[in-house]
Amino acid sequence: MITFNTRAMFTWEHRDPDATVLFVTNMWPDAERPVYGIFVERQIRSLIACGLKCDVLYVRGYLGQHVYLVAALRMLLLRRRYRRKYSLVHAHAGESAMVISGLQGMPLVASYCGDDLLGHPRNDGSYSAIHKLRRLAIQQQSRLMTATITKSAEMGRVLPPKTSAHNNVVPNGVNQDVFRPIDRTEARHAVGWPDDEKVVLFAATRPYETRKRLDLARAAVCEAERAIGPIRLMIAENQSPDQVPLLMNASDCLLLTSISEGSPNVVKEALMCNLPVVSTDVGDVSELLGGVEPSAVCRAHPSDLGTAVASILEAGHRCNGREQRRELSETVVAEHILEIYANAEMASRAQY
Repeated sequence: MITFNTRAMFTWEHRDPDATVLFVTNMWPDAERPVYGIFVERQIRSLIACGLKCDVLYVRGYLGQHVYLVAALRMLLLRRRYRRKYSLVHAHAGESAMVISGLQGMPLVASYCGDDLLGHPRNDGSYSAIHKLRRLAIQQQSRLMTATITKSAEMGRVLPPKTSAHNNVVPNGVNQDVFRPIDRTEARHAVGWPDDEKVVLFAATRPYETRKRLDLARAAVCEAERAIGPIRLMIAENQSPDQVPLLMNASDCLLLTSISEGSPNVVKEALMCNLPVVSTDVGDVSELLGGVEPSAVCRAHPSDLGTAVASILEAGHRCNGREQRRELSETVVAEHILEIYANAEMASRAQY
């Protein structure tokens, strides 16, 4: 007989006796992975700060695909209880949205994060059969949601027409008190770097994923070194939340070389620290860097990326990202999401 330890599969990360909204997420930071899903936690914390009463259920999908099946069955069994307790359920990421699909008859909101809708492409841009199937299933399941949220317009365009017409494009907000400009010398002293070293930051939760193209970043830095001399490529993997703003303020440039992204949080966080960004044209980066100087969106080629990196490092200036992207404040984004909830509740009442 097969048995499942549901206590290991699901954990309540936040409880409120007066909760009216249930969040279901397959990403949440913990001691072993301190930044895994931290953008989800930060968004929920910003909504709580705006007065939202909620519960947060963490579905630990990394334990295996069976976790999602068990979670979906759990939702079906408890659907009457959830309908009585909550006025709305909000899922973060595609698999979590599939988990809540059985709660029809109440407002369901899904936030898609990037690769759930866009898939995991190989270096040549193609997709494996399993990733095509996953992407298609998540896209089609979105029809069951009352409202959807994507991080970029590009993500919204791959939704089915019926869903896409009512999709909301809402990039993740950034905590501007956490990600803020700090004196570069002070930041370098804190992380232990010499003041005269040129540093390019490559930051990702999983930097060695194929779609991140770390090999392209390394090649770009090699190209830049030919022009201006030695450069340290700092690969920041799964750093503690307190360390990331320091690394951004201590670095001279952020380099993003991904082949696929939704709306990369690392770029938005860098802009709030006024860290110049050099990136491939991926996700909504071109929009994020609009009016930001110095920064550059380049062809995915070592020479183009390397030339841009060398130019920024040689000039040695910070960028004006914080001033240009004021709309990325967590509070502004939280207020937008609360409006989406109100509209979803009205739409659900009209339907049911």
